[in-house]
Amino acid sequence: MQTIKKWITACYNEIFEGTSKNMRIALYVLIVLSLLFGIFAIQILFWGLGYTDMDNNFAWGAWIIGDLGLVALGGGAFTTGYLLYIFRVDKLKPIINSTVLIGFMCYLFTFVFLLFDLGQPLRCWFGFAYPNWGTGVYPHSMLTEVFFCLSLYFCILIVELVPTVLEHKFLIKNKYIAAIAHYMHMLMWTMAAGGTFLSFFHQGSLGGGMWGALYAKAVWFSPHFFFMAVVAAMAGGTSFMVLIPYIAGKIMNKEFVPMDTYRTLTRVSGFIFIFYFLFRIYDIYTAFGYARLNGREFLDMWGGYYGIWMLVLELLLFAGPIIFLNIKMYRDQEKFMVIGASCGVGAIAVSKLSVLLHGFSAPNFPWKGFTSYFPTIQEWFITVGVFAVMILIYMAFVKWFPLFPHLDHDEHDAHH
Repeated sequence: MQTIKKWITACYNEIFEGTSKNMRIALYVLIVLSLLFGIFAIQILFWGLGYTDMDNNFAWGAWIIGDLGLVALGGGAFTTGYLLYIFRVDKLKPIINSTVLIGFMCYLFTFVFLLFDLGQPLRCWFGFAYPNWGTGVYPHSMLTEVFFCLSLYFCILIVELVPTVLEHKFLIKNKYIAAIAHYMHMLMWTMAAGGTFLSFFHQGSLGGGMWGALYAKAVWFSPHFFFMAVVAAMAGGTSFMVLIPYIAGKIMNKEFVPMDTYRTLTRVSGFIFIFYFLFRIYDIYTAFGYARLNGREFLDMWGGYYGIWMLVLELLLFAGPIIFLNIKMYRDQEKFMVIGASCGVGAIAVSKLSVLLHGFSAPNFPWKGFTSYFPTIQEWFITVGVFAVMILIYMAFVKWFPLFPHLDHDEHDAHH
């Protein structure tokens, strides 16, 4: 008993020692949210989906919003890795470990969210084994492709994260571990290339293909939705990869990543947002025609709680990254750069909210009314709890692992 008490005390001191009062409060809140996540997760997994508000109209829980959002924003990991290792944009090197960790967590907790949506978690292997392929079987399961691509890319992210773990100040002292970490860094370009190939398919299939292929659902049907989801992930994901270390640095009063690195990645994000915006306008234009094929008018399908305001808000948010991240005068100013990146992330988040909330609420037939969804407390705490766990994991890596190795090198050089 004394040993356990000493261990708990040591852990408490290691985590909270030297932290400010505000930081300790934030840690307490995050830990409580994480515990509530665990409690309600057990309840859902063992006692079923009856604790959610899911029905025949809303076939996914509230956490699917986080699911699609994490996948889309986590797409910045493959874009950043590809730019660094294939195009040799060396200015991105200070941020790459952070990017890999964020991508790893986004995909890890995408699996967690999908586990809750299965209803019967023991059948999670059905996604791999039952693709609905066979004579006369239609449609083929898009989710099968998602399962395989997510799994394979998640394995690549694990490989990319291993060198960061091996470079821990205690592990790196071993010459064999140091050699493994060194050679893994040298071969990382292969992971970046393979990850980009896999991510292209699952970004499109999970982000757009699953919904755009449903021609009986007029509000979703879009033959090019697959490709638009890929562009969205590249645009919003790169902004997301900038915001996380930037916010962490502000909280901890330390510049984790040079401003030049931020500007390089946000410039890429702003450039891609131009193409994404044009693609989105084209998507809206074609939607008017597709809606009429179902005997509907496009604007008539925007109603209920999740009405046209969601589309307007999304289009307004595009102004941030297009203006502030593409015009050098604004991008060079820190506040405008952050506003532009935040608006970019917001535009992607609102687009996913629109697809899910509006998409499920819009009736299949014009004589039916719009529906709404009211998540239960279990759904809220599972969704919010996942984000709390992600923040704690990121903070742990910042504290105990070389997430930003260039800082250690700078401090070492300054000491000498």
